Amino acid sequence: MQTNLEASGMIEFFKVLPNLFSGGVYLTDPKSGKILFSNDFFKNNLGCHKSTEECLESDLLQWVAEEDKANFKEQFLFPNKHFDRDTIQGDYRFRMPNEILVRWFQFEKRKVNIPKMDSQLQIVFVRDVTNEKTNEINIVEQIQFFLGLFENASVGMALQDWEGGYFRINPRFTEITGYSFQNLTDLNIKRIKGESISEEEMEYFSFFKEGVEESRLTRKDGRRINVYRRISAFRNSQGKPDFYYVFLDDVTEKKQLESYQLHSQKMETIGSLATNIAHDLNNYLQPIHVFSQLGEEQIKLGKFDESKILEYFGKIRMGADNARSMIHRIIQYSKVKDENSSAKIEISSVIESAIPLVNAGLPKNVEAQFDFYKTPLYTKLDAVRFSKILCELTSGGLLVWDDRKRGLVRIQTSPADEYKLLVSMEFAGLSLPSLSGLNTLDFVNFGEEEFQWTGMHLINRYVKNWGGEFYIEKPEPMTVLIHIFLPLEEGQILLGAKKTNQENKPKDVWSVISEKEIWIVEDDEAASEAISFVLSQKQIFPKVFRTATSALENVKNIVPDFILSDYRMREINGLSLIRNIKKVNPNLSAILYTGNMEGLDSEELDREGILVRSKPISVDELYETILLSFGFL
Repeated sequence: MQTNLEASGMIEFFKVLPNLFSGGVYLTDPKSGKILFSNDFFKNNLGCHKSTEECLESDLLQWVAEEDKANFKEQFLFPNKHFDRDTIQGDYRFRMPNEILVRWFQFEKRKVNIPKMDSQLQIVFVRDVTNEKTNEINIVEQIQFFLGLFENASVGMALQDWEGGYFRINPRFTEITGYSFQNLTDLNIKRIKGESISEEEMEYFSFFKEGVEESRLTRKDGRRINVYRRISAFRNSQGKPDFYYVFLDDVTEKKQLESYQLHSQKMETIGSLATNIAHDLNNYLQPIHVFSQLGEEQIKLGKFDESKILEYFGKIRMGADNARSMIHRIIQYSKVKDENSSAKIEISSVIESAIPLVNAGLPKNVEAQFDFYKTPLYTKLDAVRFSKILCELTSGGLLVWDDRKRGLVRIQTSPADEYKLLVSMEFAGLSLPSLSGLNTLDFVNFGEEEFQWTGMHLINRYVKNWGGEFYIEKPEPMTVLIHIFLPLEEGQILLGAKKTNQENKPKDVWSVISEKEIWIVEDDEAASEAISFVLSQKQIFPKVFRTATSALENVKNIVPDFILSDYRMREINGLSLIRNIKKVNPNLSAILYTGNMEGLDSEELDREGILVRSKPISVDELYETILLSFGFL
């Protein structure tokens, strides 16, 4: 055999082959199983170093891993079984001595026809494919790991093609949306064919917009849910998206919980506000109760000091005026207005109306102090928005209070110069560790995306819309000063005031008014009796109606010259009543008064000749408003 190999030139071929092939090569006789020749790579890596006897191909079996031995025997050690095949190939694991890691070798066996030899030999090429196999195994494991995560993820996951069609979704995705993979496939086919599908169904094919968002989504059963979704694109070498990952999570319960917590916070604030209002109202009622009782006792004795009684009445009046003012401030704050609406208003009264709300939102360890300028300061702004700004600044949402220390907020009003007024706010006892190195906080140097108090930018924008300026200073580590400069307006002019020449004004205007047809429409008996009594002091005896319907019925008999009507009544409200009567008497003088002015535009109604006043209405205000409605003021 050796002579035949040398004669055939195979020895020279095997000497040259390692230069052409980087792996191992050996020649074997399929009948005897002997390895006739092998190169150095094969000897060094697979351990065939026998010197006294020839190596057998079956000797390799001792290094083959247990899980591959059966296959190795089947393919390589039973030559007669596969001798009809020109090529046999397989990858096998080998556990070599003194090596911990498994090595992979690829065997490729081919038939060789050698001249002047009766039998055919087989040449075997052996490659070390350990690195390739390891990478392949890692990739498979990673794919399996990803698929495991994909299928068992607690959030909905889906893969979309660049046209929006789904080619894989996980079970959680179907739970959230109510659509199975087949449902989405059918919808995609209908979409491609141009068949009609609903807007809710089309929503599932508009996910491929990269980014993160929270939105509302319609399930298959029609139920609307809150979802959080993140869409990421898998891009090709040209940077174009090949497909999209869609992550979907149902946050409906989270939103409901947040809403409940927000509602709880609001209710807690309302409770604190109610407590503050009740406290202030008790203070206002105290002098009314005490001095009315003292006056009653003196009158019953028959001997009383007139000056004392007048003093008691003054105290009672003061308490009633304070209670009335507080109610008006609360009503003013609760009015629903356009966010951009502005009106001329006295700044101290706006801040004073917000005091109960500010006190309700302050932490227990923070005290509020107010110092108003003695002369009215008028400016043009949205009073409701400004009151909310005060509450936001003091509640701890923008400026964080240090709950370990006593805090103080001091709000003052003053004229800055002849053109501007100043609202200054001092906050002491704040928690500001991250801004300890700053002395001045300038909006020019702080961008909205990087500024810690992003809400301040919104306040700054409102102030600028009102023509003002907004500044923040930090004179001490835990103290902040806020200065709001606003344009100073002239004194407030009463809406609806009609200037008349003094010589055209009657000497006794009340005698003129008493000759008019005066109506009061009020469904509360005590209120109507009080107003009637006040008017009787001017020798005016009005007709009183308990319902708007009965007043309209009476218009058929006589038309009023003046009407004072409550706004909120059953069947027909006061505004509709006045407008109906104005169709009969366009010169009707009218006053609409109410405890809740929500939905009423006093300026627009004033142009219609309807004056709007808030309950409770004082004696002086009632007289003044009647004179104003008749044009005597």
